[in-house]
Amino acid sequence: MERHLVTAFILLVAVVLYSLGFTGSGTALIGIGGAFELWFWVRVLPPRQRPSRP
Repeated sequence: MERHLVTAFILLVAVVLYSLGFTGSGTALIGIGGAFELWFWVRVLPPRQRPSRP
């Protein structure tokens, strides 16, 4: 359950940083928001499984 809360918090931070960046605070906030969104997707998507070699 804690993992889901952390993931939801990461998405919330990304959205807040995006909104602050678009209201004129700077493009750095948009970039940081993008980094948090990328972190969110890394946590949400399952890891790829490598095929085993015979």
